[in-house]
Amino acid sequence: MVERRPVIDHEQIVFEGLFRVKEVYRLISDWQRDRAYVYVEKRAHESVTKTGKHVEVEMEPYKKFSDYAKAVMCIHFTAHDLQEVEVTIDGHKQKMQKGKIIFTLDSWLETDYEQRWETQPAFYVLRSLFEKYVYVPFLSGFLKGVRDDTLHLKEQIKAYLNLERVGSSA
Repeated sequence: MVERRPVIDHEQIVFEGLFRVKEVYRLISDWQRDRAYVYVEKRAHESVTKTGKHVEVEMEPYKKFSDYAKAVMCIHFTAHDLQEVEVTIDGHKQKMQKGKIIFTLDSWLETDYEQRWETQPAFYVLRSLFEKYVYVPFLSGFLKGVRDDTLHLKEQIKAYLNLERVGSSA
């Protein structure tokens, strides 16, 4: 059975102001590629209401550390009441969206994701002993890697949104 060890649980970023949804999406996609995560988009939904557009995207990229352990991240963002606005930045008119965007980041470490140690009860016991006494330094390093990656993505998103706030007020 796959064991999931939660690393980051419901880290949120809430931003209200001007941004570009396409650039946020591109930022996350580029980050996943740069960090060697396999891109998996679970759901993308867009609807138009009286108050503006509503965009919801859920991604679940993963990165294999070994045949035994992999990092999985859940990136969920929702943009509410998006309205197209035209902003002048450095003398050039640019189209942006105005609204509220909420990011939720979760991550965990999955071990025995191929279920190789589940075929016989003796293997299960060996796996438990192996994890407890032999594989501890590797697992702690993997956990640290997942935590660092998740927090790095969070900082990248916050930096982008802060940059948009500063850039649009000029």
